[in-house]
Amino acid sequence: MMITELQLPSDRFFNTTYSGLKQKNFIYGKNGTGKSTITQTISDLFHATHDVRIFQGFDSVAENSALNAISLGRENASIQPQIDQVSLQISELEKDLIANDSRPDNLYARYQSKEKEYKEQEKSINNNFSSSASKLKREHTDLTGVYYDIRNFKRDIECIENSVSSVLLSDTETEQLQQLMKQEEIKIETKQSFPNVDVSGFLEATNEIITTELAKSIILEFSTIEEQNWVREGLNYHEEGDVCAFCNNPISEQRLDQLNHYFSDNVKKFETRLSGAIEHLKSKKYEISKINVIEPSQFYPIYREQISVLNTSILKLIQKYTQFLDFLIKTLEKRKSNLFTTMSEISYKIPDSFESIKEQYGKIYVENKKYGQDLTIKKEEAKNKLRLNLVNIELSGMNYSQEISDLKDLGIEKKRLADELKNNQNNLLALRTQKYDLISQTIDESIAAERINKALRSLGNHSFQLVLVSGEQKGQYTIKNIDGSTRDVDTLSTGEKNIVSFLWFLADLDNPSKKTENPQIIIFDDPMNSNDDTTQYLIISYLQDLINNLSENQQLFILTHNIHFYLNVRYDWWRKASKTKLTLHLKKIDGKSKILPIETKDKDLKTSYDALWTELKWLYQQDKPDFMLNPIRRIFETFSKFNNISLSVLFKNDAEAKKLFDVNSHSIDDLEADLNGKTKEDIIAKVRELFSNNNAQAHFEKNWD
Repeated sequence: MMITELQLPSDRFFNTTYSGLKQKNFIYGKNGTGKSTITQTISDLFHATHDVRIFQGFDSVAENSALNAISLGRENASIQPQIDQVSLQISELEKDLIANDSRPDNLYARYQSKEKEYKEQEKSINNNFSSSASKLKREHTDLTGVYYDIRNFKRDIECIENSVSSVLLSDTETEQLQQLMKQEEIKIETKQSFPNVDVSGFLEATNEIITTELAKSIILEFSTIEEQNWVREGLNYHEEGDVCAFCNNPISEQRLDQLNHYFSDNVKKFETRLSGAIEHLKSKKYEISKINVIEPSQFYPIYREQISVLNTSILKLIQKYTQFLDFLIKTLEKRKSNLFTTMSEISYKIPDSFESIKEQYGKIYVENKKYGQDLTIKKEEAKNKLRLNLVNIELSGMNYSQEISDLKDLGIEKKRLADELKNNQNNLLALRTQKYDLISQTIDESIAAERINKALRSLGNHSFQLVLVSGEQKGQYTIKNIDGSTRDVDTLSTGEKNIVSFLWFLADLDNPSKKTENPQIIIFDDPMNSNDDTTQYLIISYLQDLINNLSENQQLFILTHNIHFYLNVRYDWWRKASKTKLTLHLKKIDGKSKILPIETKDKDLKTSYDALWTELKWLYQQDKPDFMLNPIRRIFETFSKFNNISLSVLFKNDAEAKKLFDVNSHSIDDLEADLNGKTKEDIIAKVRELFSNNNAQAHFEKNWD
């Protein structure tokens, strides 16, 4: 269905609703009067119900500098800037990702440089490692083994770094470990035993003995203890009737009875008890004296100091027991020497038992035995500690910490650059994929190109041809001159791009892949843009052909500001019935445009000069004297050129008119200069007077009418 009415924006047009549109619509208006607004309005309102095709210049032609070709077709042309942008990004990334003499400090070069620094630093460190490993193997084979090399050295460094304690040894520690390395296995004998010495009752028994009282006869008296003991002893050698060995007197029965009574059986028993106690104490003392100290040679050096301390404790305890028993023996012997004299109780600190010593010894014995069982492991540990100590010394000598710190810093920077390089490589891959996707969207325009080439041949000496570029990107054409030489795409003028785009647009109207059942609206929005005379003729002829052969399902809108184009395309416009044709003029005033229908040939424009008089009349009718000066100046300029009269001669008799209308005396923006309150009638009167003064009164009357 053909559209007959438009709803236009009120901020741009006085006529917000315009009715009466026909199949062929020609709209003339200066730039800024709303032609593009009308085009956009049609597109916005009817794109869903109609097949709207709009030509607004060379939007279907784009330069492809990479192929030195043009991208033909609206889709290809719209994709080409995207391809160009992606290609530019790819090019920039490639410059940064590969060796490039013109960019010696690009990302690739910086990464390579940093990697070289890293490798040199790593090589320097490894050389030091290798040298140190050789030195240790040569000087300390017993600790390293004959196959020690840089790999073992690095493993030792790792052990040092993972160690929770310092591996640096003191001289004493070094010496101890070296001795351990030489230590032979000790064949440990049976565990030493200690007596269960219990003297807790000795002191009590001694006190009980020395405090015991003996009953003695009151008949006999002895002058001394010695005498008493001598007599008691003598009873063992004398019987009744014997002569006393002391006094040579016979011993009577009575005397023996007296002596036996004095020295009773209880006394003998007590004396026997005393002697037994003393012997028991002496026996215990002997037993204790036989206790041996612990043999140090049965223990590994690591425990010998403890054994030495323990032996000292054993000797001291033996001494304490000996002193204690001697004291008891001495006390009992003293009572024995005077049986009938009781003694006071004695006190003495009883020595500790051997239990604590036995416990300590047992613990050391077990540890020592286990140490012997683990000696091979201990030696290996000692060897490792000594070797790690030597490795640590080597590391200090090569300033290892600083060297590794420098290597780490280089590694961090190298990784950062590598990550950036990888990220950019991924971006490059993504861009290449994006470019491929864009290229895959390009469309074959070979049929349109054939029609365009056929039309371009009619340009004669100005002719050029489109030659298809083979490749994955479709719709790409190089430019060939009529002599067959290739032409650089950037030499195409705006007019040449415009004619190619125009011809493609016409060909695309018949593209079967774009055909729909919807009515087709064809809009040419200022198609004559920077075209020379030859291409103007070609465009005009094709538009006239389109106008004459428009199908019932097509509606045409041609909008232009070019009076020459307007007049030539509309050749013979008024000869046939106008029921299918509509001519509109756009006039702008006070920021808005009016739509003026031109219904007869007499009211239509005939020349650009005629258009100036039409504009002047319209401004006069709108009572806009301030806007009338500009078309008047252009009328006088055209009149003076056409009649070969200089403006100075034209205005010679009217200085005020020269100031108002002299084109050369005003800038393009100075449209209201020196009005001095003149009305539209005053201005037209001045124009009439000027034409009259130059013998052109009839010319004025004809055009002003």
